[in-house]
Amino acid sequence: MKRVGILRGGVSPEYDISLKTGANVQRALHDAGLEAVDMLLDKDGVLHIKGIPTDLESAREQVDTVWNALHGTFGEDGQVQALLDQYGIPYTGATSDVAQLAFNKQSAKEHAKALGIDTPPSIMVIPDGTESVSEVTQRIYRSFAPPWVLKPLSGGGSVRTYFAMTPLELSQFIDEHVSQQEPFIVEQYIYGREAAVGVIDNFRHQSEYVLPVVEVQSPNNGILTNETRKNEKPNKLFGGFNTEEKSMLSKLAQKLHKHFGAKDYSQSEFIIDKRGKPWFIELDTHPHLTNDSPFLIALEAVGASLQEFVKSVIGEE
Repeated sequence: MKRVGILRGGVSPEYDISLKTGANVQRALHDAGLEAVDMLLDKDGVLHIKGIPTDLESAREQVDTVWNALHGTFGEDGQVQALLDQYGIPYTGATSDVAQLAFNKQSAKEHAKALGIDTPPSIMVIPDGTESVSEVTQRIYRSFAPPWVLKPLSGGGSVRTYFAMTPLELSQFIDEHVSQQEPFIVEQYIYGREAAVGVIDNFRHQSEYVLPVVEVQSPNNGILTNETRKNEKPNKLFGGFNTEEKSMLSKLAQKLHKHFGAKDYSQSEFIIDKRGKPWFIELDTHPHLTNDSPFLIALEAVGASLQEFVKSVIGEE
């Protein structure tokens, strides 16, 4: 029987969400008749296997493969993948280089543009002391109109993502990012509906199986924050998307999955504006597998259980 380590927790603000993803995957593996080995990475970065503190050298003797259920920094940015590669431990999800590429919002935008997919107008800011908060605010204000969305350059789960309606709000959020000496992106807010489209490798006899489109429900002016992601809200299958929009989104998600080199599964997120035009927001190489997450809603819509999905990824169909 294959021993699958469920790597969950982590050092990012998405710790709690990772625990939920890990619990669901562990339950599905158990129901599928596979041995699920708990691998908890605590908030201090200490790895515990079956509750005992250990390291990856020991993990290599206790698991045959790792299901990477970590979200956010260290889990999705290529770092843990590089460590697992170093110790020769197979794992699910994107490789280190692909994870790093997708996690960096600027590089992800550039790759989407290379495919001819529009992304919201944006400015990347790297705090280096050459510009004051006021100067950065003015530069953004002159470049494109409000509202604005501020995001860390690298990050997941909408952590420290802010919505600004006025120059004053913009400057306040810029000041917070600058004080952290953290590179960030400011995008023009696109009014519309948010869509999530999952893609699974080698599922149901298809090399790239595209899941149905799910409309993401996002309160707070349509901006998903880390807090709203923690509080699971109902998402709508298909939403108000028409047949043409659904077909277009499915094709774009499949194209992005292939172009980025995603592995096992991914989820592309878009905004569809009032004219029906899609705008690329991000490609998630490790989408949440929590209850009511878009990925699980889409799986359920095609009559697939999480058990069927995890067996397919592990190669135990």
